[in-house]
Amino acid sequence: MADEDDNFGRPDPRKEAAQYIEEKRIDALFQELGTRLIYARAHDPNDFLVSVLEEMKGNKKKNVPTPFFTDKDITTLFEMFDPTGKGSISHEQYQQALMSLGIDKPTVELTLPPSGKVDRRTFTRSMEAEVKALSMTNI
Repeated sequence: MADEDDNFGRPDPRKEAAQYIEEKRIDALFQELGTRLIYARAHDPNDFLVSVLEEMKGNKKKNVPTPFFTDKDITTLFEMFDPTGKGSISHEQYQQALMSLGIDKPTVELTLPPSGKVDRRTFTRSMEAEVKALSMTNI
């Protein structure tokens, strides 16, 4: 009997559900919706969630991402890790910035210069790509 079957030779519904959740990124969708709802503290959560889903659907049709973090957020994040304004941060700080955005599996391969530092331009470009990859309109 295959691992995927239950005791009666039928597919295991738990495994089918887990596969569906992974393929359709349902967990990421719920996480994004929950984050947006808590951040907005909407008076009517149902209306708010419907409007976010409609925005996401419209953006998906236009092939436009619906990121939670804005360009300004990314700039502010860099400045938090570069409080002295040197214009670059360490690779470790870059990794911490990823984690602060909830990115534990980066999709962008970062090529560091000999100094081992990440400059503002590289940081911004990489973070924008990471945020775009997280967007639910990229399914």
